[in-house]
Amino acid sequence: MDFEIIDFHTHPYKDVSDFTCIHRSAVPISIDETPRLMSENGISLFCGSIVSHDKTSTKETDFELLKSLNDTALYLKDYYKGRYIPGFHVHPNFVEESIKEIDRFHANGVNLVGELVPWRVHYNSYACENMKTILDYASEKGMILSIHPTTPDDMDKLCENHPNLIIVGAHPGEGEQYNRHVARAKKYDNYYVDISGSGIHRYGATKRLVNEIGVEKVIFGSDYAISNLQMYVDGVKNDHLLTEKEKRFIFSENAKRILNI
Repeated sequence: MDFEIIDFHTHPYKDVSDFTCIHRSAVPISIDETPRLMSENGISLFCGSIVSHDKTSTKETDFELLKSLNDTALYLKDYYKGRYIPGFHVHPNFVEESIKEIDRFHANGVNLVGELVPWRVHYNSYACENMKTILDYASEKGMILSIHPTTPDDMDKLCENHPNLIIVGAHPGEGEQYNRHVARAKKYDNYYVDISGSGIHRYGATKRLVNEIGVEKVIFGSDYAISNLQMYVDGVKNDHLLTEKEKRFIFSENAKRILNI
């Protein structure tokens, strides 16, 4: 059976400085490589923020870096002609600037904040007061939020602070991290899990998510170009534990619903 596939969690790039693959010498690098690889793996639409392994910042210049990455996201939105839904960065130490970014992306028809990656830019909490102000505003604008995990307690508090904001937690992981994702999705109606990054290589991990939190809360993501895109597509498509209906929901139906596609 052929599936429509939306990759909710990617990190495309304009140039090599924003290319997140750590094995660069082994793979093609080009602005046109991303859509080619997506097409090769049956993915019609991909989403996510621009991140960088090469660019660095200080606490004072963090937002300059994030603004430049956001600029690249809007550039690629146009360059990829409807195949890419950009996610953008906000930062709790820059409330006014973050709110301006929300307005800028909202004006460009974008409703995805993140994936946020706090440890790259000197903050460690989604539940602090400044972030609450920013995300309350994002929620009013109809945004949804994609996040790299912080501590389990911090993520629980985030969900508690923003009951009307759809929050998608990345990287199921293993052990306690996995269990807390499950418990959080059971407790909070607004919390979803994307399968990118870590976790689904364990036999039964995706099926357990489906069984425990409901297939409507499991989102397909690959974490390309950090992770191997093909492995994630095949890991769902060829998972004999999943029904055809479950695969369809994971691959595209859930993302279409929360992104209002």
